[in-house]
Amino acid sequence: MVNNIGKAAFYSGMATLKRLAVFCLLPGFLAACEDTSLENRSLVNILLIDAPGDFDEVWIEVLGVEVLPSGVRGSSENVSWIDIPYQAASNIVRISDLVNDQRLLIGRTEIQSGTINGIRLRLGEEMYLVRDEIRIDLEPASNLETLLDLDVSIDVQAGLSYDLYIDIDLAQSIQQSTGENFQLIPEVRAFVTEQTAAISGTVLPRNIRPHIFAISDTDTLATLTESTGGFHMKGLPPTDYRILVDAPSEYLDTAFWVSTKPDTLVTLPNITLQLENP
Repeated sequence: MVNNIGKAAFYSGMATLKRLAVFCLLPGFLAACEDTSLENRSLVNILLIDAPGDFDEVWIEVLGVEVLPSGVRGSSENVSWIDIPYQAASNIVRISDLVNDQRLLIGRTEIQSGTINGIRLRLGEEMYLVRDEIRIDLEPASNLETLLDLDVSIDVQAGLSYDLYIDIDLAQSIQQSTGENFQLIPEVRAFVTEQTAAISGTVLPRNIRPHIFAISDTDTLATLTESTGGFHMKGLPPTDYRILVDAPSEYLDTAFWVSTKPDTLVTLPNITLQLENP
């Protein structure tokens, strides 16, 4: 969905374009300006979110993202990947914290308006989880780069700002191989929130961190609650979902149906789990 995130950066970029447009009115600058496409640009913010697994912490080195825009008039000729590096004091990110609408801004860039045809998440070599206060290094899948190279078709219109989300499902991405060895086999999706739905809520007691599943006829998405009991699931195709709260062993599971519509957030009333043996 088009929103206000990064609006300041967008307006700054547009101010630069306006200054260039003024130069285009001056003699000698007209020819140089005829080849520019000042009005055919869009701002894209790249954000990382997570559907966490059963680990205390998960840390992954994030290097950045590459985006493949369409060419002029939608052509695939003479186009190249645009690199958006993640520039931070440390590139080692605690991915497991990105729940309940927490997100990491990897970067932003202006691109040719049209269609985004591809997204690549670039990860570094350092990746590990923490379980019971013990660090366990993750072994990357042999085809890691292929799994992080996503074919998409996302339309972006001129003069607008878009939030493009990359969602890593850690619950499915981290798989135990042998003994205490774990592999990172990424399950990743990318989306913009335009024409999608979102569901948020709070589970009580707040500190038990159950899994939350949104189950439709075609897909199942999952997340965990964070420390306050809150959860937020976005980028859902609008349809009816069976919400399943998979509770810890001492509590009873609960399930109910939610109907969603495009460009809407469904905020659920508090969900109180019952003890199995009160």
